[in-house]
Amino acid sequence: MAFVVVSGLPATAILGWAIVPGFGWRPLFVIAGIGALIVWYLRKVLPESPRWLEANGRTEEAEALMKTIEHEVAATTPLLPPLTPSSAPNPSLKALLTASLLPSMVVGSVVLITINALIFGFVNWLPTFFVQQGLSVTRSLTYTLVIVSGSLIGCAIGAVAADSLGRRKTIIGASVWTIVFGSIYPFAKEPLLVLATGFLLIVGIYVLTAMLYGVYTSELFPTAVRLRANGICNMFGRGATILTPLVVMVLFKSYGVGGVLALMIALLVMQIVVVWAWGIEPAKRGLEALTASTTDITPRTLRA
Repeated sequence: MAFVVVSGLPATAILGWAIVPGFGWRPLFVIAGIGALIVWYLRKVLPESPRWLEANGRTEEAEALMKTIEHEVAATTPLLPPLTPSSAPNPSLKALLTASLLPSMVVGSVVLITINALIFGFVNWLPTFFVQQGLSVTRSLTYTLVIVSGSLIGCAIGAVAADSLGRRKTIIGASVWTIVFGSIYPFAKEPLLVLATGFLLIVGIYVLTAMLYGVYTSELFPTAVRLRANGICNMFGRGATILTPLVVMVLFKSYGVGGVLALMIALLVMQIVVVWAWGIEPAKRGLEALTASTTDITPRTLRA
């Protein structure tokens, strides 16, 4: 899924390379607006989580949805026997501050701040960096297209490594990879070296993107608080998208690309420490096992 989503980045780079020099930037917003309208329409057919429906007392809707899912599954494989109904937690906001969930809140917030800062503080600024360093708009967009093509490879690697190596090892390994090539990139002067180093840097960033957007952070929390906890973590992450461009502007004017990447490397180091210390490993574990290991909230009996 991340591979498909991130394909929008090189697609945007291709469109920018083809459209901006001749027609300006406005047509790109028209294209994005059309895509947003399509998403707005398609969201109507997305089903809600049966677990969430049942936990909120909407048992009839949950049962109807489960019957639909069972019917689809039964067409290809025998159904498992039904499980004994269990209690569902009724958490309050304070549950996110308990000893079992607070570390996950810190991990979720830090990784989303980091990945948003990398994308909105470095990746999205690549054309601007190149123009400010003396390249023409067309040449800048060409360089950007070559470098961001590494995003597809990064997402593919992330998708494979997530289960084969595990989430924590992949996040830490990709963070180290990004630090290494982020340290080299400011010193690359020859065009070929700039493109090669930038390409490998983007690969590392998008391994993290595949892991951290919609995969790892949602696995940090049990169903009862997942939406609320992810919303708070994403609030901090999106806050980074507001502040990072302002900080990047100051750093780039004063210290160049090296100053910008120094900030990104500092965030990656913090991410490594936090994930190593408090991150859980959800790979190859059932949702019930994850819930048991992270929940510290009082259950209530579901209505029949």
